[in-house]
Amino acid sequence: MGFKYQIRALVYHAPAGWGEGELEEVAAKLAEGRERVEREIGIKVWSLRLTLPQAFERVDEIGETGDALVSLGNLPASHPKLEELVGSAVREGFYVGVLLDEASWSSAIRVSQLIHKLSEESPDLATRLGVNALGEPLLTPYYPLSYSSGEGGVSAALLYPNYLRDSYQEGGLPAVKAAVREAAKVAKSALNLAAEVLGTKALGVDLSVSPWMEESSLGLVEAVAGTRLPRPGFALGVRRVNEALEEVARETGAIGFNEVQLPLGEDSRLKARASEGEVTARDLLRLSGVSLAGLDLVVVPANVNEVAGLLLDAAAYARAKGKALGVRIIPVEEVEPGDGVLLSRFGEVPVIPI
Repeated sequence: MGFKYQIRALVYHAPAGWGEGELEEVAAKLAEGRERVEREIGIKVWSLRLTLPQAFERVDEIGETGDALVSLGNLPASHPKLEELVGSAVREGFYVGVLLDEASWSSAIRVSQLIHKLSEESPDLATRLGVNALGEPLLTPYYPLSYSSGEGGVSAALLYPNYLRDSYQEGGLPAVKAAVREAAKVAKSALNLAAEVLGTKALGVDLSVSPWMEESSLGLVEAVAGTRLPRPGFALGVRRVNEALEEVARETGAIGFNEVQLPLGEDSRLKARASEGEVTARDLLRLSGVSLAGLDLVVVPANVNEVAGLLLDAAAYARAKGKALGVRIIPVEEVEPGDGVLLSRFGEVPVIPI
């Protein structure tokens, strides 16, 4: 295909009151939408997803969804059945967002204990749980924090770090903005076509720069920054890319984060940096202050209090920005920084210190 980037995710946000067996039909329609997008527009659609509104009590009704990932929505950290509902959901292979609706030590420790319990059972379980540190739902295609308001519709995300890096090397930040505009236009066309197939509305595109292994967000930011993570000067590179994304997001009516994302488990270049021993979880989290989407897919030595502290620090950045920040962290017992932990979807991920 002619494009140097992909649609990372095409996501159906289910309406309130969806019926038993309905999602099987929707999943088939979503696959049909992908086929039409790839055939008529010529851009590859990498993944399909179904986001449900508060479906924790309806797991038995979901049925077959083909190769689509499924999120059961968001649950407040204060929910009395938090541990039971989140635990059963991720064990069934579903994704869950937890809203840190109270930024307190007691709430953060409760969530941290839940993450530790799931990760002790299997680190893969913790990869399906994300914490929204602002405590307010965000309309985004990105898992695990994606949610459905119950209105219904489709959203999309892009996979384009290397395309933007090449654009920067050819023409600097103006070329990056032009590349984001072009990709946004194509993604909106793809989204409108998919919405037509599904008989629903197009909710919007999240323009975030999100990696997948050799498609490296870190590669783009290091090129713009002119230095390596975590050296001084790197944060300005993050900020400059985010300013480009913010400008185009305003122009195009984008939804979601619209920020640089640096999930450790999904970025080969970031894995390499972490393996060198210079990167800590706090280094990555501090970048949220210059508009990073959060602390994602990091593996750290198990410590309930310190992980709770990271959640509270994320809440502080989220409040300062007035925007959602996600935290997806995998605490593992009896590991040291520099060790590797094998995650089924992400390969070996280096352990970093908190």
